[in-house]
Amino acid sequence: METTEFVTEALADVHVHLREGDVVPHLIFHSIAGGADVLGAMPNTTKGLMTAGQVTEYINQAGLFAFRHEPPVSFIPFVMITEKTTEKEIDDCIAVGITHAKVYPYQRTTQSEYGVTHYQRIIPIIRHCGKVGMTCHFHPEHPWMLFGNREAEFCFIPVMKMFFDETAAHIVWEHGTDAQCIPFWEEMAKTGRFGLTLTAHHLASNEDLTFGDIRATCKPPIKTERDRRGLVDLVCKNYDWVMAGTDTAFHDWPKKHVEKGRCNCGAFTAPFALPLYAHALEKLFSSEEGFQTFINFTSRNARKRYKLPESSRQVKLVRKPWEIPLKYEVGPQTASPFWAGQILNWKIADY
Repeated sequence: METTEFVTEALADVHVHLREGDVVPHLIFHSIAGGADVLGAMPNTTKGLMTAGQVTEYINQAGLFAFRHEPPVSFIPFVMITEKTTEKEIDDCIAVGITHAKVYPYQRTTQSEYGVTHYQRIIPIIRHCGKVGMTCHFHPEHPWMLFGNREAEFCFIPVMKMFFDETAAHIVWEHGTDAQCIPFWEEMAKTGRFGLTLTAHHLASNEDLTFGDIRATCKPPIKTERDRRGLVDLVCKNYDWVMAGTDTAFHDWPKKHVEKGRCNCGAFTAPFALPLYAHALEKLFSSEEGFQTFINFTSRNARKRYKLPESSRQVKLVRKPWEIPLKYEVGPQTASPFWAGQILNWKIADY
């Protein structure tokens, strides 16, 4: 019998961009509306969150809104690792409960001016992270710009292997996109120290369907239909190291719809994140085992790996086609969402 309703857990979204300033509470609200109750706040703000004090201040400011909101939401704080990061800075973070760090490749994505070019130089700090319990998350695109956007992720595999060989750190490969990487991910997962996040937009679409659509311009880029199918099949294997992470990335309307230069990279999916995952992974809803795989991927795998509380609420997904709005208000600014004007098969019932 065709499934028309599916009661699931709230989305543990371990990869979001909450930006800074007046838009932060509005972006939190949109993530909650999209089904999330956990938000992993990325540290690539304008100046970068590179110390325990900076991260704590940022999360506390975000919490001023979240703690007053129902349903509730909790945060995973992240500190940025650069080539200048010291062991003391990592120790200071651990002392106040910050146990996740993010490494960006130099100039490969938005606000990555502090990103890493010489990855061998951060081996000592990643090794220290492994000793003190700091999980290291990587934006996995090779910083050598001779590698194009299509191949930069696959070419990062030897860099990641270097960190597995030289350190004992727990490592997360963020927003995987390239199906060529799957056997290497499976091999790295045998260490018990590997995690992978996948976005909804990389599971739902391909480069042909999004060609020419600036709202789907993101880093790493959406790749081929073969890649998309490979990622969906990977989720269906129900590995406990594969997790949802939307990488929802808001940019104000004028920065996406530019008159001169290039648009800012980022797919804004927060307001409909859980329905977009359901749309992309609908074939899981044909069996009880598939239902459980969807729940594991979107909620339980991350909660177990990151030692997070159980889901704070249930979310009812209804199979009812609806059109993604052309715009979302984000406080004083306006978002141009991924797949604007297109139809999703699933929506969240009012709670």
